[in-house]
Amino acid sequence: MDRSSSLRLAAALIGASALWSGQALAQSSSNTSKAHRLQAMQQQLQALKSQLATLKQKQHNMPAEPSTDNASTSDQASASSTAQANKPKQTLTLGGAFTAGYKLKPDMKNHRSSGDAIAGIAAFNVHGTEGKLSYGAEYRWSPTAFADSSYLRYGWAAYDFGKHSQIKGGMFYVPFGNLRFGYQTFWGNLTYYAGFTDNQAAGLGYKYENGPWRLDVDAFKNDDLEQHSLYGSNPFDGYQQVNGGNVRAAYTFNQGTHHSVQVSAAVRGGELQVGEDAPHYGTRWAATAAVDAALGPWTLQGQYVDYRYNIPAGRSYNDNALPTDAITMENYGFAYQMPASGQIFAANVARTFKIGWGALHSIQLYDNYAYLMTGGSGRFNSALPGNAPNPTGDIQFNAVGADFSFGILQVWADVLTGKNAAMTFDGPSDGSWNTRYNLQMGLYFNGDVIKN
Repeated sequence: MDRSSSLRLAAALIGASALWSGQALAQSSSNTSKAHRLQAMQQQLQALKSQLATLKQKQHNMPAEPSTDNASTSDQASASSTAQANKPKQTLTLGGAFTAGYKLKPDMKNHRSSGDAIAGIAAFNVHGTEGKLSYGAEYRWSPTAFADSSYLRYGWAAYDFGKHSQIKGGMFYVPFGNLRFGYQTFWGNLTYYAGFTDNQAAGLGYKYENGPWRLDVDAFKNDDLEQHSLYGSNPFDGYQQVNGGNVRAAYTFNQGTHHSVQVSAAVRGGELQVGEDAPHYGTRWAATAAVDAALGPWTLQGQYVDYRYNIPAGRSYNDNALPTDAITMENYGFAYQMPASGQIFAANVARTFKIGWGALHSIQLYDNYAYLMTGGSGRFNSALPGNAPNPTGDIQFNAVGADFSFGILQVWADVLTGKNAAMTFDGPSDGSWNTRYNLQMGLYFNGDVIKN
């Protein structure tokens, strides 16, 4: 019999004897003739206690025996913990969005038709991870409000390797300027309509992040995956960005605190496909410097962009001659003209107030302003190809408003004012200031399907 068995036996005997002794005491109170028997049992109990003490002393003095189990309980727990830590992380999140709004464009001639409620978009998205692999995609539908009914906003897969590196492929966000949006208004700012913030393209990208440093190097085949409609703003109807690249470097001061400032610089460029039926190729380039300061409840952002599209002459699309001083852009399926070269100065300021009124979580007040200085001769043809020319000068656009956050429900109230800013859909490019009012509601939701 081994030591542990002997100890267990002795303990059991002591317990049994104690129980027997207790029973005997209960009986002795009513039967004094059993006193001698009780005394004998107490002597037996004392002898068993002495045997138990002797066994414990022997166990203490003898060397430990090897275990006959494959692993001790603690080893099994450690192995289980290690296996759990080495198990690939797996997550799957499904989400979506619905938006609707009310627009008001003052029209002194026809007040009845100046305002209208409009449907927005419906979206479905999926994001997940499988170990070092991550992925994301979002598809959008716009049944009544926009020119094209559906499009892929983004769809990508990425793989993390080493401690600081990631490679990504698919249609994804172009890291250029301030990330992720570069504005606070629902309507977007001038750099968005020019295609230099909140923009996507299809290709391969490499990202390196180490502490406050981040470096992005990307190669893009095209900007639309041959879709007719897009979320971001890109050349359209006779123009397409192809065979290009992008490099961005950023440094964040006080990273991870409530008072951080990120500065960044980026360049991008490539070919520009122009015309149809054996198209010619021009070139394109753009450079930007940006700053994004998160100072407690305050957000301060600035961005400067210098860009140029070199458009070959004598090209046409749909039997319409394409100009060389302007380029056709689109987002959500709507086309507009912007100058083929220029400089953009953009500044945003926002202040967030935490609110505890029922379902209202916070209110953010903001002002997003930008000035586009037209390159070349200082004027460009803002009319779409096929329409009568409309020489237009510099462009200004300002969006002031508030974002009311109710958790998954967001409500924006914007006053949008522009000069020569037909590209922002607030009025004609007629040299005058034009204003529109926009009230927008968005329901954004997601939920974890897998999380381990």
